[in-house]
Amino acid sequence: MKKCIYFVLLALSVYSCVEPYEPEVGEYDSTLVVDGIFTDGEDTSTVLLSRSYAYSGGAPELVVGATVAVEDEQGNRIEFTETSPGKYQNDPAVVSGRAGVNYRLLVITPEGNQFESDWETLKSSPPIKDVYYQYEERERDNPDLFPFKGIQLYLDTEDTENNTRFYRWEYVETYRYGLTYPPLLIPKFGNPPARGRDTIFEIPLNELEGYRCWKSVESTKIFIASTESFSQDKIEGYPLLYVNNRTPRLYLRYSLLVRQYAISEDYYEYLRTIEATNQTTGSLFDPIPNEIFGNVHSSDGRDIPVLGYFGVAGSNSKRIFINRDELPMGLNPPYGPDCSVDTLAYNLRDLYNEIRYSGKLLYNYSYDLFGNPNGYQVTTPECARCSALGATNIEPEFW
Repeated sequence: MKKCIYFVLLALSVYSCVEPYEPEVGEYDSTLVVDGIFTDGEDTSTVLLSRSYAYSGGAPELVVGATVAVEDEQGNRIEFTETSPGKYQNDPAVVSGRAGVNYRLLVITPEGNQFESDWETLKSSPPIKDVYYQYEERERDNPDLFPFKGIQLYLDTEDTENNTRFYRWEYVETYRYGLTYPPLLIPKFGNPPARGRDTIFEIPLNELEGYRCWKSVESTKIFIASTESFSQDKIEGYPLLYVNNRTPRLYLRYSLLVRQYAISEDYYEYLRTIEATNQTTGSLFDPIPNEIFGNVHSSDGRDIPVLGYFGVAGSNSKRIFINRDELPMGLNPPYGPDCSVDTLAYNLRDLYNEIRYSGKLLYNYSYDLFGNPNGYQVTTPECARCSALGATNIEPEFW
């Protein structure tokens, strides 16, 4: 018994000696961060301006009210407009980049500080040769579970003139999925609610949201490659993304738009450094990333640090569609989000409380055997509204 008590006391004493470690963090100087690319394509070119923040600082501060332009070596300026806080874009219908021309970025912050990027030459991008998929199964983290089933998307590209050598890709997924319980009714509560001045409206057929949603998702990872060490400027089987059967992406129809950029070697090396940093950070014991400086600096020679890069690149794009009937048998992706309805008593007070405090939406009445309403059916927003998951019920023009 004494031996057992000794071990317990020893464990408690060891535990009591462990104190939480809170590293000291000094004052942090906010630094301008530039992220932008200017192309010769039909898509809008974008420059994002923000300020860096401390590791524990939460979120970056967006730079609003700046003056942003792109200039060529002849002094011609292309003005960018702030379309949302910290986001500056040009109108490609008015003017875009031209192959063989040198460009640089000009920025004036609200404080009056002026910055510029190094000159970069815009290289033409070859067309994307092919975007395609292959059926693949992927093991899960838990080996006791069945593997994922899905498709891996790849691309092939080639510059027969061997001029590109450094590539970057981005993509946008768009897919159609189904709403399980789009609302057929809408409540309008009086003030105070459930006191006899409430009304339940039937939504007219021409105003029903319907059962179809389209959602677009942009890539967030860095996709780059170089053929500098190859005899041919050719890339085959570059892996873009894997789409498994646990999401509704493949249930009805799926589209992938891939954008290809012919970038400079300096831009490629910058992105490769960013990619390596993102892969090695994440825990307290990982190496602390150094500030990664790019090609933007103060215009008047002052020693004002700037982070980020402004790239100039020729661009090309390719879109593919994948219909459900083209996929292998056995994928069985879900129709939409995992959904259910709850049935409430035929009581407006209960309905109000469920909507007000649980965030549910009214779907429809429940009915007795004679077809008379005897309750209310409610469901979660993602099962009733496309917008709840960042989607829309408006069919895209390219669909």
